[in-house]
Amino acid sequence: MNALKLKMEPPNEKPASKELEILEVAAGYFLSHGYRGTSISGMAREAGISKESIYRYFSSKQALFEAVIARELTEYRRRLQFLDAEDDPRGLQETLASAAESILSAISSERTLALRRLIFQEARGTPEIGAYYYEIGPREAYRHLTRIFEKHRKGARQAPETMARNFVALTLHYDTLRMECGVTGSLSRQQVKTRTARVTEEFLEVYFE
Repeated sequence: MNALKLKMEPPNEKPASKELEILEVAAGYFLSHGYRGTSISGMAREAGISKESIYRYFSSKQALFEAVIARELTEYRRRLQFLDAEDDPRGLQETLASAAESILSAISSERTLALRRLIFQEARGTPEIGAYYYEIGPREAYRHLTRIFEKHRKGARQAPETMARNFVALTLHYDTLRMECGVTGSLSRQQVKTRTARVTEEFLEVYFE
């Protein structure tokens, strides 16, 4: 692929209904077949959409793939509701519990896990894909968590940046590893709430006096 030209979808700008339909179909097809295993002809035939309809909105398979990734990451970004939490009037524990819940909920869905696998696979040949995902997802989470810890740094045992990295690791590593290995499936909302509440308590015990 050539260098990616991915752009986030503006908050108040939505694709046309037909374009959205194509993106939904393409997302499922790419996730099922991978980039290299996808053809516009096969996708159109399986979905009952004419090739002409697809090419009306997207000039090539690469352009369609880029649009799918951009839209999926836009939705992922919207799910991380805690990203403005540095202005949250609540205490640190409640703010962190909410942040952990948002992170784990966003990552642990089957669709998001499949998207991550596809991105990581394609990033080997096109690093821009991985870099884009990192910038709009993980890096944004780290930045905002760092601001939260800067706001609540009284009694902290580590620098805000270090705590942000370690909080994400503690929140995600155990459960995502088990899901990626097929040991468990997606977590229920109650499981997410229970696990993130425990993670937050353990983190505060270790990192704050």
